[in-house]
Amino acid sequence: MAKLAVVPLVAVAFAYAAKSLFPDLPLFLLSLPLLLLLLLLPFVLFPVSGSNTPPGPVAFPIFGNWLQVGNDLNHRNLVDMAKKYGDVFLLRLGVRNLVVVSDPKLAAEVLHTQGVEFGSRPRNVVWDIFTDNGKDMVFTEYGDHWRKMRRVMTLPFFTNKVVQQYREMWEEEMDMVVRDLREDRVAQTEGVVVRRRLQLMLYNVMYRMMFDARFESMSDPLFQQATWFNSERSRLAQSFEYNYGDFIPILRPFLRGYLNKCRDLQRRRLAFYNDNYVEKRRYLSTHHLLGSPPHTFF
Repeated sequence: MAKLAVVPLVAVAFAYAAKSLFPDLPLFLLSLPLLLLLLLLPFVLFPVSGSNTPPGPVAFPIFGNWLQVGNDLNHRNLVDMAKKYGDVFLLRLGVRNLVVVSDPKLAAEVLHTQGVEFGSRPRNVVWDIFTDNGKDMVFTEYGDHWRKMRRVMTLPFFTNKVVQQYREMWEEEMDMVVRDLREDRVAQTEGVVVRRRLQLMLYNVMYRMMFDARFESMSDPLFQQATWFNSERSRLAQSFEYNYGDFIPILRPFLRGYLNKCRDLQRRRLAFYNDNYVEKRRYLSTHHLLGSPPHTFF
């Protein structure tokens, strides 16, 4: 009870000091920080104790550790924290709790032994837009829907029969990468970033399996459009710009412009793939053209 009595005393002292320092400030503006103080003080005076949670840095009410670590969750900072708090520690980022596991044996326990329990990824406001509220394989909760999606992916692409059927084509695409690098004089003298060429190889592997067709080169307009849409989606989804609204829901209204940008990109991206790939495969399947000829170009 003594702690509880401190709350109104601190509130009155805060209001008196603010009015003395800013006599012309409207009363409603003075009341806003006062109200926030009243909301925060009970959490400070009555911290949660005895909970079976890992150790970690002291978290502020509402914001948690977000004000301390911000968006800088790179592995070096996490290693430094592990030295202080142990191999398993807890970061509270607004309404989300993030448990960091640094020990290899414990990581194997989480990722393999108890993989089912930890198999579901936490969703966020941006990925919900790009995955239709977690209906893909990556952000869906582990369960019936995930198993159904796995079957959808496995049967046409990863069964032993399919692997043997397309093995020669996969090896051919890899040989083309090696050949292109050998023939590239710039690569021989100055070096070259192979990421884009490997990306072209992966796209060609997928599209030859779906359409019996391939992109001719990295300058192919359709290839450039496809990679742009995917890169832009990754940029928006992996950005730190929207983290504050995801961690602290009361700040989410400030994300309206960012989320509208994501929705617009998703509409254009789906329209692009529907026009260029879904309808094309439906046409080829309807007219029994899949499988001939094997080396047409987009």
